[in-house]
Amino acid sequence: MNSGGDSMCDKRISIVGAGMGTADQLTGLGSRRLREAQVVVGAPRLTEGLSGELAGHAVLATHRTGEIVEFLKNEKWTRAVFLVSGDTGFYSAASGAAAAFEKQGWETELVPGISSMSWFAARLGKKWQNMAVLSCHGRDVDPADWVRSHGESFLLLGGKIGVRELCAALLEGGLSDCRLWVGENLAAAGERIEAGSPEQILLSDTNRPFGSLCCAMAENARAVNTAFSSFGLPDSAFVRGKVPMTKSEVRALSLTKLGLRPGAVCFDVGSGTGSVSVEMGLALKSWGAGAVYAVEKKEEALELTRINGERFLGNWKGFHVVPGSAPEAFAGLPAPTHVFVGGSGGALLPVVEQVLEKAPGARIVVNAVTPETVAELLQCRKRFRFAVWEMVQVRVDTFRAAGNYHMPCAGNPVCIALMQNPQRGEDGL
Repeated sequence: MNSGGDSMCDKRISIVGAGMGTADQLTGLGSRRLREAQVVVGAPRLTEGLSGELAGHAVLATHRTGEIVEFLKNEKWTRAVFLVSGDTGFYSAASGAAAAFEKQGWETELVPGISSMSWFAARLGKKWQNMAVLSCHGRDVDPADWVRSHGESFLLLGGKIGVRELCAALLEGGLSDCRLWVGENLAAAGERIEAGSPEQILLSDTNRPFGSLCCAMAENARAVNTAFSSFGLPDSAFVRGKVPMTKSEVRALSLTKLGLRPGAVCFDVGSGTGSVSVEMGLALKSWGAGAVYAVEKKEEALELTRINGERFLGNWKGFHVVPGSAPEAFAGLPAPTHVFVGGSGGALLPVVEQVLEKAPGARIVVNAVTPETVAELLQCRKRFRFAVWEMVQVRVDTFRAAGNYHMPCAGNPVCIALMQNPQRGEDGL
């Protein structure tokens, strides 16, 4: 591949980024390569939009690389241009086409153009260097997940996800308050740009449907990083209310002890704010398999679990909020592989007993703050004769600024117990 300078080779094809497909979108080098070319190939939209530049050239209007390769076998041509939309390095057909041309003995050259993102951002007066980019062309993607995770997003729409599908996904995913800008036929005579909430854009699409040549920008002031890397999200990431929450450091240690794996079926008993359920879900969702059942009896806590679940997991099908008291609420649920108990309301023994009836090899982690719960833990060990048993007590102290100094703030001690009776074929990890 030529680095972009002039070449004296026998056959050269320049893959030219044509921007949005009009003459004023071409760079100076792109225009020069068109003037030098004997033959120009590219999608009909581009060859038609640049028809004034193509007089006197042989032209093939197609986007199919195979047809183009056959067409270019005419040995009299030594200078050719393949037009691609936007920029040659931005979700472009350029790289695949270059490889096909090189196999036929052509030297290839990439001539960059104006991408739809840079053009749209300029039209809106926005900077784009911090935008997270998602292409929906021919890919199975969840745009709501993407927008949920990023404060600023640019989305190339197409295939199964057009403007209507994007708005519907955002509304279903609880992102009704994000801000959208949609562009159609950018830089063309029929250019259309609209801004509003997903609901407003959806209404506009109903009244006047958007076509297929669209892109969108989204801003989400409530964006949270939903990519799983490790346990222990900051407490401030969750909607709290007045419901007790397992603190970040204790949560990280407890979930590490629990030892989740892809495909795990998890119970979070006494889910409270749902912080543990959310972190379970983030891990399983990133691994591509598993389910979380958040069991809670208090209405305020149930609502917070739902809110935080939607905030981090969107409409992920593996997240389930189960109202009711444990162990009665376990009825109808699948057998768990991993169970976290953050609150049992004094019913720890029957909770553990019911778990073991459903899944004798389930791995169980319990947090205990009061001596009474610690006593229940010791009774569990004695009654169920766990082969794997660990109990540690931790206390997390934080520091606050006090003038020129920092003072420690003591936290409450928490006992973290792990128990399991591994079944044949399980390693107890």
